Amino acid sequence: MNRTLKNFGKVLRGRGIAAVCSVAATALMAHALPVEQFGLVILLHTYIMVIKGFVNFRSFEAIVRFGIPLQEAGEEDRLKALLRSTIVLDVAASLFAAAIGVLAVPLVAGTLHWDAQLANWASVYSLILLTTPINTGSGILRLYDRFDALGMQYTVTPLVRVVLVAAAWLVDGSMWLFILAWGFSFCVGNLYMIVRGLAELKGKLSSPFWQGFRWTDIRAQGSEFWKFIGVVYWQTSIDLLPKHLSTLLAGSLLGPAAAGLFRLARDAATVLNQPAVMLREVIFPDLTRAYTRDSVDFARNTFRTAFYAGCAGFVFVLIAFLFGEQILRLVGEDYVPAKLLMVLLLVAGSFELASASLRAAAYAMGRAASLLRIHVLGILFYLVLFFILTRLMGLTGPGLAAIFASLFTLILTTRLVYRQSAA
Repeated sequence: MNRTLKNFGKVLRGRGIAAVCSVAATALMAHALPVEQFGLVILLHTYIMVIKGFVNFRSFEAIVRFGIPLQEAGEEDRLKALLRSTIVLDVAASLFAAAIGVLAVPLVAGTLHWDAQLANWASVYSLILLTTPINTGSGILRLYDRFDALGMQYTVTPLVRVVLVAAAWLVDGSMWLFILAWGFSFCVGNLYMIVRGLAELKGKLSSPFWQGFRWTDIRAQGSEFWKFIGVVYWQTSIDLLPKHLSTLLAGSLLGPAAAGLFRLARDAATVLNQPAVMLREVIFPDLTRAYTRDSVDFARNTFRTAFYAGCAGFVFVLIAFLFGEQILRLVGEDYVPAKLLMVLLLVAGSFELASASLRAAAYAMGRAASLLRIHVLGILFYLVLFFILTRLMGLTGPGLAAIFASLFTLILTTRLVYRQSAA
């Protein structure tokens, strides 16, 4: 628990700086551009993030799950083979994602209210997906307990973005200049992760990393590895729906201006969403070690962390409820209607924060497939409520859908972990 809290503090520092910069960049761009143009920029970048998410195998999860036992057993050759396999997987995924991004533009342009000029920009903008083979670098930093470096990496994209957005605002730049700012910062952050992760291997291995590489290493990882990769892939795709695809859905159902309001409220809710991701990723290696060693602290730490995290989340809900209108008015009067949505998304974020340690525990216990089934049910529940409530209630609908779906998932995940840990 002490190591988890220490690592969480390191990552939280980086994510905290990143969140402040990200919200500042979004708010500054919202202030600089008309609501509709702001929404179009958000829809364009969200389009890229949706493709990235759907072609993302999160191989860093496999590095933690299978690399830690290999590292503790001193099996360096098998560990290198594992890391080389995930690099190949990452590069193939980024090439495939870029191709999809370019080819899918004509199919989605009408739905997302893009004119011919913006559609052309989207085709070029999709090439930034070539910089996304970052999962192995991320996994290496987790493997060697370098959460300080990981925390630093989280700040790179938001810091670069807020500087470039501020520069575009100072020169009264057009929408296209803001698009360039978002795309360039995205690439810089990705490239930093790749370089920093591979640099961490220096001095850790007794022989060169690529020495002994064979293409057959990829197939040799075994069925358990590929099953885990597959389950995590589908889990990631499900996570993407409320995170990014919901912005596209809101834009499609309610227009670009509503997409901008939705994104602004969702960015505010990252004050809880990001810590939920951080907590899950930080506690996963330690829970894996504890479960492998049959530690009695496993279940106690899991549920205690979930309780404290959920309580902390509702503090932010109260702050948003009391001061949300004043906060949004700093961005612009046109964005004040997003207050209720922001509060509702923060409530949903509190439930997600409570679920973070439970989800990591399910992975550590080898119950990733069961967790996936829970999240499939949760996302189906979310999508049905999203379409029904958004059409009936406008922007309030997605917030209520997020609350009900998050609570549903939390209850089922708690039941899974409790039953498995008591067995």
